[in-house]
Amino acid sequence: MLRQAVTPLGEFPGLGEPEDVPPPTVAQLRDSIRSTEQIRRRGELTKITAMLPTLLADARAAVREYSGGARAASYAVLSEAYQVAATTLTAFGKEDAAYTALERSMEAAKLSDDPRLEVIGVSSLSWIFSKQGRVSDAETVAVRMAERIEPGFRSAPIDLSLWGILLLRGATAAVRAERTNVAEDLLSLATAAAARIGVDRLDYATPFGPTNAGVATVNAYVDMGKPDKALSHAKRIPDVTGLPPTWLVRHHLDRALAYAEMHRDSEATRTLLAAERTAPEWMRYHATSRHLVAELRERERRRNSPIRDLAVRLEIES
Repeated sequence: MLRQAVTPLGEFPGLGEPEDVPPPTVAQLRDSIRSTEQIRRRGELTKITAMLPTLLADARAAVREYSGGARAASYAVLSEAYQVAATTLTAFGKEDAAYTALERSMEAAKLSDDPRLEVIGVSSLSWIFSKQGRVSDAETVAVRMAERIEPGFRSAPIDLSLWGILLLRGATAAVRAERTNVAEDLLSLATAAAARIGVDRLDYATPFGPTNAGVATVNAYVDMGKPDKALSHAKRIPDVTGLPPTWLVRHHLDRALAYAEMHRDSEATRTLLAAERTAPEWMRYHATSRHLVAELRERERRRNSPIRDLAVRLEIES
């Protein structure tokens, strides 16, 4: 359904008619995209899948109907809606469809009234490339855009934030490409940017600040195979409760992976249960969390245990 919403028949010249949808106002479109992003941050993928087709159709109707500033503003909403579609499709393991959605997002961004949408689109592209295993491309696109928008001394906090987000994307890709020195340099720059901002921000539905820089470093140490450093660094993050649920559940998973690597299985299980409480639907679809639960279940000798119960709830086959 979501794949079809991203590439409807009416969008292909000569093959169909555009959707006959009366356009909402720009204000209504903006309210809809904000609501959709809030649901995405909670990891409620089924809700997102149900909402996005209507939002995409509404935004396409608006850019056909309106002109001038209203049309540019509608393109901004359309760009963000395609980005949400791209990240949702990636979460379902449909990276090729996600790439198509992101291409359409970038096309809409160029026609919008918001030049920063292209930046956050590149951040999403880097993430999708990482999910596809194209880690070199993921690093390249993130770092190139970061170099292009590198902020100056008087830059606004939002521009520091977007720069930092790109640096973290690049660092994640560099770790997976086993370019540890590059990853550490990018993490250091991102951490400095976060410290300069001084507070946690949420721009374009993406968090950045001291907390997110901290959890990204934990993630990097996990991917580097340094679970002891990951857990040590996690203890130095003052408070992660302000993170959006999808970021918080990922942090719980990173800690669980580190515990499991050190064969501290009971702590890994407790952390996975915290992840489930935070974003249960996200857990059900996330491949790494499912693999870890299956692995811990195989190591569990008791017939009845919390990890076996969790595997049942996630519908992980024996």
